[in-house]
Parts: sequence; C-alpha cells; structure tokens
Amino acid sequence: MFLATDMPERRHQKIRSFLPDEPVIAILLAAVDFEWTIRRAVIAMGTNTNRVIRDTVLNRCSGAEEYKDAWKKEVKTYLGKGLPDVVTDWHFIKKEAFLLRHQVIHGLRGMPSSKKTAERVEAFLAGSVSIAEFAEEQGIELFGKRLPVRRKPRTAQSASPP
Repeated sequence: MFLATDMPERRHQKIRSFLPDEPVIAILLAAVDFEWTIRRAVIAMGTNTNRVIRDTVLNRCSGAEEYKDAWKKEVKTYLGKGLPDVVTDWHFIKKEAFLLRHQVIHGLRGMPSSKKTAERVEAFLAGSVSIAEFAEEQGIELFGKRLPVRRKPRTAQSASPP
C-alpha cells in the first residue's frame, strides 16, 4: 500500500481517510507507518551495518518496549537521545495506541469508537513525524528514497553524527 518513496504527508492523508468509515484499518495502517518509520530510523542512524541491524536488532522486534530497546542500542548510544525523548507522546503511544493495535490485530476487540481510534491514529502519525524530523536534523531523509547502505559499523573514530 505504501512505498519507501512515498512522502509522509501522502501516507498520513491516506491513513486518515479511513477514519470515518474504517477506523480499524486506520489504526492498523497508522501503527504500520509508525513501526516502519522507527525501523528505517534505527537502520539509518544506527551504529551497526544495515544487515546486522535488520537481521539481529530488528528481526523479531515488535511492540513499544522492543522498539525502544532497539533504538537505545543503535541510536541513543550514537546520538544521545532515546526514543521517548524524540517521540513526545511516547507514554500514550506505548500504553494506549499500541494496546488498541494489539487488541484489534489479535481479535481481542471489535470495532473501537471513532474518537478513541482517531486519538490513537493521530498519536502514531505524530510520532512518525517526530522521528522523521529528528532524522532530518541529523541530515538523514527517511522518506522519498532508499536508505544508504552501511557495510561497516561505525567506530568510535567515525561515530560523529552524519
């Protein structure tokens, strides 16, 4: 449904378009967008090679705590900011948005209310924007093109922000 070359504005507009009639689809797509953005950011700003990050750090990563840990391992050690520092509404995303996503995806909940879903969709989308803005501050574009391939891990000598 979305490509790496799609810009966030288009993606987020499309996700919001599902809110009135298909709120379940909106929350799932917003969660996918958020998780996808975290993954791209960890790969782009991490210290290990792309392959190590994909195969080891992110391979079985899911849920707020695991993403926070992956970010801490790869990005915080390099750039000094944890995921909760970058995503200002982290607590709400962790406790409420991921919970609704989990309940919907695992069939524990039927149709959530439109208001409840909209709040969580907006939290996920705002989180994605915050991560993309942080990456941009580091000189990294997460959207619109493929990520650069890092074949060698960053060392203490090369570990100055991009």
